[in-house]
Amino acid sequence: MIKGKAKMEFGTGDIRMTGALSGGIGALCCITQEPHEIGEKVPVEDTWDTEQAEVILTFTKTESIDALIAELQDVKAMMNGSYPFENGRVMQKDLDFDAFIRREDIEDE
Repeated sequence: MIKGKAKMEFGTGDIRMTGALSGGIGALCCITQEPHEIGEKVPVEDTWDTEQAEVILTFTKTESIDALIAELQDVKAMMNGSYPFENGRVMQKDLDFDAFIRREDIEDE
């Protein structure tokens, strides 16, 4: 269930992603840190604990991870211009993600 909307902006080099497993449920967690090269494992102190991380996605089946990877590959292809839009997906060049998130927040009040 999606309880709210938030946007994490990847590409700024200040989000560190890490996987976690607890009780058979997998999770993708993120922490904010000083900007760095994308993909570089910059130490956050010597260790970090779950109190520092935001859980952004949880998975109860590995098939869900495969589906997410496929969607991310589509987004990558869209961004680099190799996605075959004739397959039915529509691209909205003018979509303002920030306004979309704010609109939903206002409607929830």
